[in-house]
Amino acid sequence: MNEKLVFKKSFFIFLIGFIVFSIIGLMMKSISYSLGFLLGYLFNLAIFYVIIITSDMILNLKRSTSLIILLNIVKLAIYAIGFLIAIFIPKWFNLMGVLFGYMVIKITIYIVSYQMKGVKG
Repeated sequence: MNEKLVFKKSFFIFLIGFIVFSIIGLMMKSISYSLGFLLGYLFNLAIFYVIIITSDMILNLKRSTSLIILLNIVKLAIYAIGFLIAIFIPKWFNLMGVLFGYMVIKITIYIVSYQMKGVKG
């Protein structure tokens, strides 16, 4: 699967989710839902980039296992930072928005895989 295709398709999934969370924010009279979703998506892009780097290192066998472990810890730290921002600044970033923002790339991968499977089969 091509990561450029995932990045491109994830933007459309993000737009759909952002519209949904903006509507929820309008109903709840709070911008934190859409900002939380945006924060989660941006952090999710960074996490996906770290996953790409880690996968390249594993496939090329160029790096030691300690660096790969370090990149996994960095990935977990990025997740934690996003959640901590939402916990400590709930006025601006909703925790549920961040959680769903983290899921955009995963949902995109499922959709792209399903579309590719539908084309092949």
